[in-house]
Amino acid sequence: MALVDRPGRRSSELSLSVLTSTESTVRSNDACKPDDTTIKHATIVDIDVQTAKPREGLTFQRPLVKDLTRRGPAQIMNGAKQHKVSLRWVHLRANCMSWIEELMARVCEERGMAVPESSENSPMKNPLLRKDLWADLFHGKASDQIQSRFMGPTCIQFSSNLEDEMSDTNGSTGGSRDNLVLYLPFLHWESYDAWREREDLTRSISANKPGKPQPDRDFVAEYLHHGTAPFHDRRSLHQAYYHDFGLTRPLPQYKQVMQSFTSQTHPDSVKMMVVDQLWLWVIKGTGLSEEGSQPDLVVTAFPDRFNGVYDSANVYNSIIEHLERGLQPPLRTANNLVAAILEHCTGVFFQRQLEHDKWFVEFFAAAIGAVRNRQKLAFSDFCLKSRELKDLEDQEASLAETVGKLEDAAFSISVETSLVQDIKDIIDELSCVDYILHRQQDVVASLLRSQNSRSLKTIGEMVKERRDTWASIAKTAHVAYDEIQTQMDAQESARYGRTVLLLTVVTIIFLPMSFLATWFGMNVKDPDAGNLPLYQIAAIVFPISIAIALFALVVAFSEKLRDFIVAGVRDVLDFVLGTLGINRSRNRRRRQKWRMNRRQQDIESGTVGDSRDC
Repeated sequence: MALVDRPGRRSSELSLSVLTSTESTVRSNDACKPDDTTIKHATIVDIDVQTAKPREGLTFQRPLVKDLTRRGPAQIMNGAKQHKVSLRWVHLRANCMSWIEELMARVCEERGMAVPESSENSPMKNPLLRKDLWADLFHGKASDQIQSRFMGPTCIQFSSNLEDEMSDTNGSTGGSRDNLVLYLPFLHWESYDAWREREDLTRSISANKPGKPQPDRDFVAEYLHHGTAPFHDRRSLHQAYYHDFGLTRPLPQYKQVMQSFTSQTHPDSVKMMVVDQLWLWVIKGTGLSEEGSQPDLVVTAFPDRFNGVYDSANVYNSIIEHLERGLQPPLRTANNLVAAILEHCTGVFFQRQLEHDKWFVEFFAAAIGAVRNRQKLAFSDFCLKSRELKDLEDQEASLAETVGKLEDAAFSISVETSLVQDIKDIIDELSCVDYILHRQQDVVASLLRSQNSRSLKTIGEMVKERRDTWASIAKTAHVAYDEIQTQMDAQESARYGRTVLLLTVVTIIFLPMSFLATWFGMNVKDPDAGNLPLYQIAAIVFPISIAIALFALVVAFSEKLRDFIVAGVRDVLDFVLGTLGINRSRNRRRRQKWRMNRRQQDIESGTVGDSRDC
């Protein structure tokens, strides 16, 4: 399958290039064997771009990491069977800074690059790992929180023609910028059980406590708390997004959309989103025609699956299988290999199905749809109860019935509060994904500015398209959030109306009583009257207050009575004003308005009559 047939191909079409390879194909190659419990291996692939069959042009070696960092890739491959090499790829299956520093020291020796002696008092001066390309981009170096470690996303062209790391403070170089370094975060997924096992492992190692045997235990124990060049473990989606908050304390556990859905469909195989790092260097060779020449070298590092698990999401195995099938356009330069690696790293989360009938994007669409369905049900219940309340008012129901109806759960916002929390969690998770995609887009854009090729352009288009897809999903989530907020406002208005009703009832009941009590309490002289006994005052105050309150309540809750009273008052007012001659202009305006309305109705009906105006 082609890596990049046409620059305009959509990523959904390109997904065929990274489909799952069969286990028999990948397992047949020694380069894809998983590591055992104690020994870690690297992979070296020498590529002859002139062969007709891509598989025949690949020469693999699987040395121990310690052997690779001690001898160097050139010495190891020189001991392999006779083969031609146009391009060399070295891959490390973990983001371990110590491995990279030791490997780059051997690469410098092989290629004749001067590396000054380093000590505890002087920083490393490897021209491939200058401070601005390595140490300065290490985030979380001063933190004891493992999840805060990562290399700042970037893509930089640089020259190895520097005497030391401080010879150029403004980033310019004396030689040509032929070499490249790239740090890129990418989305992946991991088994939730494996994730918890890794967390237990790191906690037990940090606390110096024994733990159950795990394949990576010795490796993690050796490099997890390395003084200057530690191991970078994979992070959860929220750990990558809230990395600044995790510098001083562990982040709380966030339940993800993928985790929720997979726990419902496959409780024994729950999955979660994680963020991995791609570290990549392109080191130009010295020319293949010269004696002792070195080919172009591509060095990569990104994590393997936890505990050596083999499945379709193993990025490294997919790249190997892709190289064996062949690329389109054919693999000719380091740029083509970089494009293939970037395609698989950035596309592993998007171009594979987690289940037979679901893509990763569909989990979020389904989650948003579930929230919107619950919101619609709650809104339908609210509308139904509102109509029932209106019917009670039309039937002039008692105050107790009306207040009881207002106490219905449909007028509460407890359901909507839960929905708001759910949709905000989804929006937050979409923001985390967009954060990673934005970093990918920036890094690929920087790469395109320095290495303009058709294959890399296609990768840039794919990353942009994926980000646009997630933006549309986020827009749908925001629409759902706005709908829920609108519904909450409506229900809050109903609650506010209930409060106003209660205050109105209290006012209607106590205002006349207060007035009459004040009346009898006035200090007014009356020669014929003495102090009235309490029962006489009560006999006057309570009946009058009750009569006024009942009349006011009936008027407040009976729309028909209100309309009747308003119409009667209007008729009396019109009669009085007409008798006094004050209402003529008002009647004239009414007649003009009536004529305009009548004419408008005739125009709309298509029959303009010549009826006389009244």
